[in-house]
Amino acid sequence: MKRITSSMLVVVAIVGAMSLFGCNGKDKTIQGLTVRNQELQNEKQDLQDQLAQSKAREDALAAELSARQAELDAALAHIREVESKQAGPPTAAGWERGVLGDKVTVGTDILFAAGKADLTSAGKSALDRIAADLNATYSGLPVRVYGHTDSDPIRKTRRLWQDNLDLSANRAMAVTRYLISKGVNAKSVETVAMGESHPVADNSTTAGKAKNRRVEIIAIRR
Repeated sequence: MKRITSSMLVVVAIVGAMSLFGCNGKDKTIQGLTVRNQELQNEKQDLQDQLAQSKAREDALAAELSARQAELDAALAHIREVESKQAGPPTAAGWERGVLGDKVTVGTDILFAAGKADLTSAGKSALDRIAADLNATYSGLPVRVYGHTDSDPIRKTRRLWQDNLDLSANRAMAVTRYLISKGVNAKSVETVAMGESHPVADNSTTAGKAKNRRVEIIAIRR
């Protein structure tokens, strides 16, 4: 039987110690990984919960947006309906909506020669279209014919007209007579002389004076 020497005892002790420490290290590593795994699982669950909450908020916002869009569409439709009722029937081409009704304006430089109240060929052609509109689109409505001049005093044709009011009256009457000759009901037409009292532009300029020399024809809707 071999004798157990002191050196052999030392070796056994070292091996035992190494085995003991090795086992404890593995256990600690496994324990740490287990804890970390649980932490990651918890974080994952938190993120999933947050994602679910975000999705719920997104769905709620989408539903609210859809409801607001529906309200907006309904409001716009109502506005269009109201505007359509307020606008009334459509105007004829070249006519504009006014306070009293639909209006068309013709410059007297087209209708008449300077200082005169006899309709030109171009003026009659312009009034032919207006008469057609009055007989079709505005049939049955009262009509007013307004004569306007610029602010220049009567000079070259003083033998014909007393003043601008006189000139505007005769021009408006010439237009009225022509419209009646084209089928517009004479009982529905009023003729109004305005003279220089209602300018639409500055009479200190040539362009402004040209705009003020005009005849306005209004189909009364009110």
